[in-house]
Amino acid sequence: MNNLISAQEAFVAAQNGKAVLCRYAGNGTLHADKDFSALDQLPATVFFQPHYEFCIKIETMELSGITFAKPLTPHDVAEDQEIFIVMPACVLRTKYDAEHSDIQNSVMNGFAQADAENALLQLKAIGASFGCAIDNIEIKDGFNDSPKKRRNRKSKESVEAKKPIDQAANDDTSIDDIIGPISVQTPTPNDSEDAATEQKPDPFAAAKAAALNEANQSSHSDYESLLADLVERAKSANSPAEANALVRYARNWTVDQLKPLHAAISKRLTEFTQPATPEPQPSLMVQIQNAPDLTALDALEIDVSSRHPDIQPRLMGYVKKRRFELENADATSAIDEDLP
Repeated sequence: MNNLISAQEAFVAAQNGKAVLCRYAGNGTLHADKDFSALDQLPATVFFQPHYEFCIKIETMELSGITFAKPLTPHDVAEDQEIFIVMPACVLRTKYDAEHSDIQNSVMNGFAQADAENALLQLKAIGASFGCAIDNIEIKDGFNDSPKKRRNRKSKESVEAKKPIDQAANDDTSIDDIIGPISVQTPTPNDSEDAATEQKPDPFAAAKAAALNEANQSSHSDYESLLADLVERAKSANSPAEANALVRYARNWTVDQLKPLHAAISKRLTEFTQPATPEPQPSLMVQIQNAPDLTALDALEIDVSSRHPDIQPRLMGYVKKRRFELENADATSAIDEDLP
């Protein structure tokens, strides 16, 4: 799937090393090209001319004979962008939320696609790698449960549960009216002993609390040590893949614990220099216009026959124009040589 983008977005993507494709969209007189071509087949002026369409070539991969788009990575997806997460029995449609640990881990582990078609293909490819044919895959909405709503339901249940208690209190009032007030009873010795037994402190409570506190401190110390090590490794990562791979050491961390590591990885990703884009080769039209002599023009005329039939008449017009210019230039130089 190729998504169309504007000329400005295409120019920025090309500078960032993306594989940008372009095609002539037609202007009512000339027909549009059916297929997209690489930018090196077109002049650089296409970014400033109308009737051209651009898209970014999506990288693909193959597994068990099935080709699908490479899974999304965290720096490929924007907040609240619709994504499709590949699950064992279905495909979940949701919005990207970096604060949601399940969604974030799915993207980091390579189980998220930008569209449903490639998500279905990826799930089929995974099944085929185990010798299973997965069909009739259902697409569901996932990770949309709201904890607040669940708490509201519990609150309603609590209110409903209090109603019988209030009713029981009213019933007690009516009983008091019938049998009259009850005298205060003096507690018996057995009751005093039971109360003293209930209030007796647990001799092991302090030891249990100390052991639990020590375990929590040890766990926090281990987390701080591992976090410091991962942050240092993120700072010295040699590639984006190496930096993103550090998250696998923190799969059991909470969202708050992951924030410092995500910040270090994101900072390192912005430090990687983008590869310089190669100098684009002049288009065939530009080469024809700048042909140095008739021999070079004849060679370029042969190349015209290999281009799309719809654009061949336009290119041949440039060939005739350049041939006329070169022939007149040769005739003028010959006259100048004959003059004394």
